[in-house]
Amino acid sequence: MLESGALVVDSVSHCFNHTPDNHKHPHAQRWDDETYELGAKLLPDSHVPSEEVFYRDHSPEELARLIFLESQIDYTVYHSLPLDDYFHDGYVSREKGFEFCEQNPTRTSMYVDINPLEDDAVEQVHHYASKDFVKGIKLYPSRYQNGQDLSLQLTEDAVWPILEAAADSDVDTVAMHKFIPFATAPVRYFRMADVEDAALSFPDLNFEIIHAGFSFLEETVFAMASHENVWANLENTACMVNTRPRKFAESLGEMLYWAGPDRILFASGATALHPQPPIEGIWNFEMPEDLRMNQDYPEVTQEDKEKILGGNALRILGKDPEDVRNQIEGDKWDQKRRELREDDAFPADPWSTYDTDA
Repeated sequence: MLESGALVVDSVSHCFNHTPDNHKHPHAQRWDDETYELGAKLLPDSHVPSEEVFYRDHSPEELARLIFLESQIDYTVYHSLPLDDYFHDGYVSREKGFEFCEQNPTRTSMYVDINPLEDDAVEQVHHYASKDFVKGIKLYPSRYQNGQDLSLQLTEDAVWPILEAAADSDVDTVAMHKFIPFATAPVRYFRMADVEDAALSFPDLNFEIIHAGFSFLEETVFAMASHENVWANLENTACMVNTRPRKFAESLGEMLYWAGPDRILFASGATALHPQPPIEGIWNFEMPEDLRMNQDYPEVTQEDKEKILGGNALRILGKDPEDVRNQIEGDKWDQKRRELREDDAFPADPWSTYDTDA
């Protein structure tokens, strides 16, 4: 919860599995290492995890303690990942997401991974969409099969039926990774043209651009300006507020200039990244004066920050803030937070809860 009393919502959290036993693709170790190195660049030194903390199979209990005791996050959306051509469990397994949501039903929703190349992919969409806590599906623009990288952009023949199924189901959102390429996949698989085509064809679906503003900024903001169902999810991007503040200011400024503050979502990317520094950074952020004068970027108001850090996420999830507030008041995490506050120890020290019991 923010100083103003507004709720904080993390629109992407994960239980990663960074262990060698999980590696399936020859580049899996490289992927683990590059994820760690990226986090070390994006986080303040005080919040970079040790290798012992990072290179493990993270549990739902560890994720919950990280976000609910070491940060101000009140509610989160767990994203499982469909990367089973690289990692045996997909890198972030569905099963751990189901367990996480079952353990924390009033504080969590989930976007479930879908691999469009599986024969029953359409049936999976309808099956998972029937679960109350599932609010969206998660897609990736590339796969690796038979020694080749394959394009799975939204406009591909294999993916379009997934969008049709989503539009006919109880989920309202499709989240798509649009970021720096991983492994050997070409950059063109990650660009934005497919999002605009999908957003135009499925006006009743929301399309979340994951890592918006980190890559392909101009294409992203123009898509947001043209299509009211395109949203910017700031996973990774949010962390630049502290360590690359100029880049963050330019990314956020372009989004605000072209699309306004109502479709921008804070996300931490925990457990790969620590969630607290970007929350504090965004809450204390002020648009640099020269960017306001020279680029005509708007001032970022407290209302804007409350929307970005939680209000917008609750709206896309269909959650009433007061209902969420009432449901989490007095639960075990609220009680633990009260105990820490009594000792002037909330949020807890970074990664310290990994050594305690749930």
